[in-house]
Amino acid sequence: MRVIFFICFFFSFNVLASPVQDLIKYGEGQMSVMFWELYKAELFGQTPSYQAGATPIALKITYLRDIDKEDLIEATLDQWGHIGYENEAIPNWATQLEQIWPDIKEGSQLIIRLHPDGASDFYDATRKIGSMTDQQFGKAFLAIWLSEKTSEPKLRAQLIGEKK
Repeated sequence: MRVIFFICFFFSFNVLASPVQDLIKYGEGQMSVMFWELYKAELFGQTPSYQAGATPIALKITYLRDIDKEDLIEATLDQWGHIGYENEAIPNWATQLEQIWPDIKEGSQLIIRLHPDGASDFYDATRKIGSMTDQQFGKAFLAIWLSEKTSEPKLRAQLIGEKK
């Protein structure tokens, strides 16, 4: 009986373990377009306060409406264009994201965690859903929110914990 309890406990702990549980929350904010609330974003890291380029770092997005993964990928590409990010690997990244990301339902979570070795892992609310091994991807993806050229400077300030 103890063995069954231990096995159930072990597996339930792994399923419920959060990819941000060992990190410190820097800030959070909400993305809205006109009167549509799209998502809530939270930024986490290991240092006491946000430092550009520090890893590990994680961005947790909780979606407030349904979004098809194709629209999510298109928005990612558009935002890279907005901040002026160019990389010949972008088409390959888009193909990989199509394999990793699900269609988003209201209440879904998508978390990216960038590791010190440059690899990035994606999680939903319960499990790891995929990885990107290209060391440039994670920083490029997070730049959508963290670059000074972001299309949402107010959200950036909230995420990194700036007092404005």
